[in-house]
Amino acid sequence: MDNSKQILKTYKSLVNSSTSNLKPLKKNPVKNTKENFRPNCLSVEDVYFGDSGKGSIVAKFNEIMGKKNKKIFSLRYNGGGNAGHECLIDGKMVTTHQLPMGIVKENCTAIVSRGMLIHPEDLLTELNMVKQTLGGIPGELLIDDRVSLGLDTHRALESALNFKTTGGRGSTGRGIATGYAAHYLRIPVTLKDLLASDWKERFKAHYQLFKTLVESFGKDFELSKLDVASYGKEKGLKRKVGSEKEFLERLESVRLKMRKMSTDSMYYILRDAWNNSSTPITLEGAQGAGIDPYHGVYPDVTASRPMSRNINDSTYNIVLPENIPLRVAVMKTTYMSSVGRRVLPTIKDAKTEKWIQEAFDEKGRSTGRLRDIYPISIPIAHYLRVAAGYTHIAATHVDASKMDVPIKVVTHYTNKKTGEETPYLPYQDHLDKLVANVVEFEGWDGEKVKSVKTPGRLPKPAKDYLSFLSETIAPIAIATTGPGLDDYIPWFTE
Repeated sequence: MDNSKQILKTYKSLVNSSTSNLKPLKKNPVKNTKENFRPNCLSVEDVYFGDSGKGSIVAKFNEIMGKKNKKIFSLRYNGGGNAGHECLIDGKMVTTHQLPMGIVKENCTAIVSRGMLIHPEDLLTELNMVKQTLGGIPGELLIDDRVSLGLDTHRALESALNFKTTGGRGSTGRGIATGYAAHYLRIPVTLKDLLASDWKERFKAHYQLFKTLVESFGKDFELSKLDVASYGKEKGLKRKVGSEKEFLERLESVRLKMRKMSTDSMYYILRDAWNNSSTPITLEGAQGAGIDPYHGVYPDVTASRPMSRNINDSTYNIVLPENIPLRVAVMKTTYMSSVGRRVLPTIKDAKTEKWIQEAFDEKGRSTGRLRDIYPISIPIAHYLRVAAGYTHIAATHVDASKMDVPIKVVTHYTNKKTGEETPYLPYQDHLDKLVANVVEFEGWDGEKVKSVKTPGRLPKPAKDYLSFLSETIAPIAIATTGPGLDDYIPWFTE
């Protein structure tokens, strides 16, 4: 039986049944010590294109796993200032971009790994904003000094490239693509370079190299005069790259502060933590498999590897994906969101899209751009799960439902001309040829589920739908009903 037939069979069996087929997990996966798993460890990534609530899920798991442990490690393994992760802490919304979500947890070591790309000035600004929001910094920040830097120079080059290729569209303006590209071009600058005694000579050479690259685009691209993204409380902040002297002065102002948070012993710290299996470790991914450079739809891709399958790259091969007992991919329960130029084959509902955008603040945390709203797609989830290799899903936004609004789900795609079933592939010219085939589930009262704490207390339409996701994508490990630390429904005994 092919995939779509099995999906439709599962759908019909659930909606036509008078009883629920909801199946909570028999035991907590993180306690599994079989099959070479390291217990007390989990990773968090995204089922689709990002923006699904990964920060909140990481914070919730840190809270769950930290209840019985005095010490916990929480590592961010990819991305940089292009991410936007949120969680509600004591009624206060905390948004992180470069900081691991572990920073909001007491007795937690929040690790910035070498798989990331950081802008030192923005990171310190972000750290100060978290401090202002919470009245302090609960966790301890530790940065691998081998992490690459993404500076104003990288942002300027990205801006010039975007202007020449896409008319200025296609990125968050945080220098992510050019920062990671520098690693492959063998011209990176790292935190270790910034902390070196001869740092000025190294960054003078860096500035002059990027001046040559940027100004090669023509007279309108003078490096010192280009506006680049800057981080602060207001969206869309800009500043000039400035002269070489100004560029170096800004870096000098943050060097000593960055030194206090950096380490040249990350390999040993990770090794010792990993070997002590009683110490919880969470691994936080940014973006989603749907914008991976090999599995995204160009030009809407990121430059890092946002999947747990590549987690060893950032951990010196200490943490291998196959040794993580719970690899959770996060998805919004009743809809997908997407930002960018990709156009997915779908059934659009403008009224529902507007309601979701307004009710659930569907805009990019780094850019403020409104996100497109799509029905859940099983074919896309299948394709990206094979790419990522995760084991379970976290279903967020269970409260994003109304009793009078049916939940649409794409079960398969067919070719516009032939009508034949056609697989999802991450190419826009391929997607333009497809038609989405959908089924509908009954909605439920999203407000009432906010007080639910166990799967069995959910209304039957929610149980049926979540059972469908468990059977067609991956088993559910946790669901959420809001941004707060306690707004979750575990599928296992904690």
